[in-house]
Amino acid sequence: MNKKLFLTAAAIPVALIVPAVAGAAANTVSITGQNTVNETLKASIENLPANSIVKGYQWYYVDGSNDSTNKPISGATTASFTIPVEAAGKAVFVEATTTNGDKYKSEPRSINELKLSITAPRIDSSSNYAVPGELVQVAGAIVTDDAGAKLKSSQITYSYQWFYKVGESFTIIDGATNDTYRIPNNALSIGITDIMVNVKAKVGTAFVESEFSSVVTVSNEPSESMIKEIKTLLINDNKYNVKSLESFKAEVTALESKYQALSTAAKANVTNYDVLKRAAADVDLISKLNEKVDKVKEVNEKDLPKYLKEIDESYDKFDLLQRSLDINDALYNSIKNILIDPSHIEEFKEVRRLNQAIVELLAYKNSFVTYVPTSIESLQTAVETIEKDIAKLSQTYRATVQNQTILSDAKSDIKKIEQFIKLFDKLSQNDSPSKQVTTAKSIRTSYEKLTYKQLQLVPAKYISTLLQAENAENSQIDRLNIEIDNYVGDVDDSYPIDPSVTSWQSHVNNVNRIINEYKGLTKNSAAKIVGYDSMVTLQKDFKAAEKIIKDMDAYQKLSVTPGVAESKLKTNYTNVLKAYNKLTSLQQSLVYNANDFLLNTPTITVDLNGKEPADKAAALALKTDVDKLTDVTKYTFTQFESAVNAATTKYKNLSSAGRKYVTNYYLLTAASKDLSGVKSFHKKVQTAREETDATKQAKKIQTVQTAYAKLPANQQFLAKQQYEDLLNHRLEDVNAPDITKLNNEIAKIVSNDTYTVSIEKINELSTQYNKLSSSDKKRITNASILTTAVSDVKKVESFMKTYEKSFTNNPTTVIKAFYKLTSKQMSLVSPEIRQSIIDKDQGQQQSNESALKLVESINSLLVNGEYIDDLETKVKEIRTAYDGLSASEKSIVKNYSKLTQAESDLKKVADVHALYVPSTEENAAARKTWQTAYGKLSKKLEILYNKMYANDL
Repeated sequence: MNKKLFLTAAAIPVALIVPAVAGAAANTVSITGQNTVNETLKASIENLPANSIVKGYQWYYVDGSNDSTNKPISGATTASFTIPVEAAGKAVFVEATTTNGDKYKSEPRSINELKLSITAPRIDSSSNYAVPGELVQVAGAIVTDDAGAKLKSSQITYSYQWFYKVGESFTIIDGATNDTYRIPNNALSIGITDIMVNVKAKVGTAFVESEFSSVVTVSNEPSESMIKEIKTLLINDNKYNVKSLESFKAEVTALESKYQALSTAAKANVTNYDVLKRAAADVDLISKLNEKVDKVKEVNEKDLPKYLKEIDESYDKFDLLQRSLDINDALYNSIKNILIDPSHIEEFKEVRRLNQAIVELLAYKNSFVTYVPTSIESLQTAVETIEKDIAKLSQTYRATVQNQTILSDAKSDIKKIEQFIKLFDKLSQNDSPSKQVTTAKSIRTSYEKLTYKQLQLVPAKYISTLLQAENAENSQIDRLNIEIDNYVGDVDDSYPIDPSVTSWQSHVNNVNRIINEYKGLTKNSAAKIVGYDSMVTLQKDFKAAEKIIKDMDAYQKLSVTPGVAESKLKTNYTNVLKAYNKLTSLQQSLVYNANDFLLNTPTITVDLNGKEPADKAAALALKTDVDKLTDVTKYTFTQFESAVNAATTKYKNLSSAGRKYVTNYYLLTAASKDLSGVKSFHKKVQTAREETDATKQAKKIQTVQTAYAKLPANQQFLAKQQYEDLLNHRLEDVNAPDITKLNNEIAKIVSNDTYTVSIEKINELSTQYNKLSSSDKKRITNASILTTAVSDVKKVESFMKTYEKSFTNNPTTVIKAFYKLTSKQMSLVSPEIRQSIIDKDQGQQQSNESALKLVESINSLLVNGEYIDDLETKVKEIRTAYDGLSASEKSIVKNYSKLTQAESDLKKVADVHALYVPSTEENAAARKTWQTAYGKLSKKLEILYNKMYANDL
C-alpha cells in the first residue's frame, strides 16, 4: 500500500492525484474564471503528468520576465483565488508543487483595471431648509465599476468636504470632512446661509470624485413658520381662537404632526411649543368631559351621585383659557342641567324620622339601657327596616342620620346572642350529669360576659335549659348526702348500721359506689357533699373489720375441730382478741361476729400433778377480777387505772404455781397497754389544754382529734372524758373565721345577673377569704363567685378611672367603655353615675334641629353649581352658628367641608380682586398680573367674582 496517500491534512493541506488523460496538453496548469475584481479564479491540474500528487499552490503577481522577481500573493495558497482590488490592472499566475518537488505553473492572466464612477451626493435634511444647530448627513454618492466588478462597501474608502457660499462663490468649511455636519447655532450670524458637499471615493489604487451636491439653504424658516402658526391658536392669554371644538381640534392635531416632522434642532427653536402642547391637552380634557356627560344616562342609579360629582369637580378645575373651548358655555349648561338638586324638604323629614326611630330602639329604666324589641328577631327586623330606609336617602343626607352606632351595636349584639345560643348545641339531656354540668359551666362563662342589653335578648327557654344543666347533679348530690348520712351521720362510738354476714357485702358495695360517684362529680358539686371524708374512713374501717371477722370465723371453726391442743386454741384466741382490741370503736361496731367470739373463750386446764398451791384461791379470785377488766364501760379512767394496778400487784404476789391458775393473764396485759395508751393520749390533751393562744390551741386540738380517732375502742372510752372536756372548754378565738357565714354572704352577692352589694363589700369578703387557711378555703363552696366578683371589681375600678378622667371633656369615650361592661360589672357602678352616663348618651342621641338646619343652610349656598347672591353675608352667619355648636352637635354637620370650601372660595376671589388695576399704559404689567390670576379662576369662581366685583369687568 502507498502510505503517502494517508498523509494528514495538517501535513499536506491539499494533495491531488492527477490521473492519466489522453490527449491533454503536457506539463501545464490551466486557469479558469473571469479576470475581474471580486471574481474567483481556479487552478486546473488536468494537464500534469499522470499520477502526480499536488501538495500545494501559490499565486503570484507577474513582475518582469524573471521568475525571481515575481511576487507571491500573501494568503493565496489554494486552488481557488478571489481577485482582490489590489490586483486590478496586474497579471497573475499560479504554481502547483507535487510531492516529488516538481513545480508546474500556469500562463499569466491579466486582471481588468477598475473604471470607477460615482453618483452625485445629496444633503439629507428634515425639510427644504437646514436649521441652525441641525445635524445634516450626506446621502447618495454611490460608487460602481463600469468594467463590471461587483464592489463591496468595505473596499470603498470615502472622503468628504463641506462648502458654504461666500458671495457668488463657495469655499471649504474648515474641519467639515465627515459624512455628517452640525450646522453652527450661529450659522446665520457668521454668514453660513448656503451649503453643499463633495465626495471622493477610492477602491484600491483607483480613484473617483463626485459632482457637488445641490445647495441647501440654512434658515430658521421652519421654526419661525411653526411659531407663527401656533400663535394663531390664541386670541389672548385667557382665550383660544376657536370657532368650533372640532375644527380647533383638527388644527391642533395638524400642527402637532407638522411639529413632530421637524428636526430636533428645529423643534428646539419653536419657543412657543408649550402653547400647542397645552392646547392639545385642553382639547383632550374638554372632549373627554363631553363624552362623560353624554354617557350620564348609561350610569346606574347607585353610581350616579359619584359620577355626577366627578363631572362637576372636573369642570370646576378648568381655568378661563380651558373654558374658552366650551363654546357658548354649552358643556357648562349641560352639566348644570344634570346637577339640578331635587327638593331637600322630604329628605330632611325622612332624616328626622329615622333619627327618632333609631333612638326609640332603646329604653332606659333603673339606670340601665335595654332594647325595646325584646327578641333578636324583632330587633333584627327593626334594624333592617331602618337601614333600608337610610339607603334610600341621597349620599348627602345619608351622612346626616344620627346615632348610627346604635344600629351597628344592635347588629353586633344580635350576632353575639346568636353565637351564645349556638353554644347550647353542645348540651344534651342524654349526657351524664357531670358532662351537662361541665358544658353548662362553659356556657355560663359566656353568659356572664354579655352586657345588660345583650342579656335581655336571650330567650327565657335557654336560661331555663342552662339552669337545668347546671343543677343536673343536684338530685345526685341530695341522694348521696342522704346515703352518706345513713352511714356516717351522727356517729359517736359506732356506725348507725348493723352489718351481718348476709348484709356485709351489700354495705361494702354501697360504700364503694358512693365514693366512686363522688369522684365523678364536678368540683363545685363535690363541694356540696357532706361527710365524704367519713365515708372514706368507713371504707377503710370495713377493710380493717373484715380481716378480724375472718380471723374470728377461723377461730370458731378451730374451736370445734377435734384434737386441737388447748395451747394452740388459746394462742389463736389471744392473737385474734389482741387484733380486735386494737380496732377503734367504730371499727369494732362493724365486727358482727364479735359477741360469739368473745363468749367462746377457750377452756384451759391447769395440771400441777395433783399439787395445789396454797394461793390457788387467790389466783382464781384474781382471774375473776381480770375478766371484769374486759368491760371498760364499768370503769372511769381512774377506777380502771386502780383496778389494773391492783390486779398487776396481786399477780406479782402469786407463786409461780398460783399464776398458772390465772389463765386470762393476757387480758391483764391488754388492759395494761390500754392504760399506757390512754396516759400517752392524756399528755397530748394536757398540752393542748395548757396552750393560752386560741389559734395555736386550735391546731393542737386538731392533732388531739386525729390521735383520738386512731385509738383502739377501749382506749377511746377511757380517754373520752378528758377528750370531750378539752373540746367543751377550748379557748374561744374571736378572730376565727365563720366559714358558714362567709360562704352564705358570698352566695348572696349576685342575684338576677347583677351584684347586690357594693365594691367595698366584695373587697371586704375577698380580704376575709384570703386570710383563711388552705383547708378553710376548701370549705368555701362559693369561692368561684367571689373570684369572678373580684375580677369584675378590677375592671369597674379601671372604668371609673376613665370616667373621672374623661367624662367632662370626652364623654363619648366613657360611654363606649360603659357599654362594654357586662351586666354584673355595670351593676357595680353607682346608680348616680350610671344615670349621668345614660343622660349624656341620650343627650347625644337626640335629634339636633339646629345642627340639621345648619346642614340645610350649608347645602343652600350652592344652587345648580353656582354660589348664591350675597354669599359672604350668608357664610358669616353660618360660621357664627356653627362655632356655637357643641362638639357632638358639630359631628352631625357632615357637610361642614362645603362651608370651609365656600370660605376658601371667597378668599380666592378676594385675593384676585386685590390685584385689580384699571387698564392703562402705566398699569400694563399689573393689569397683566390681574388678568393672569383672573384667568385661573374656575367657572364657579368666575361667576362669583362677577357677582361680587362687577365693576372690575
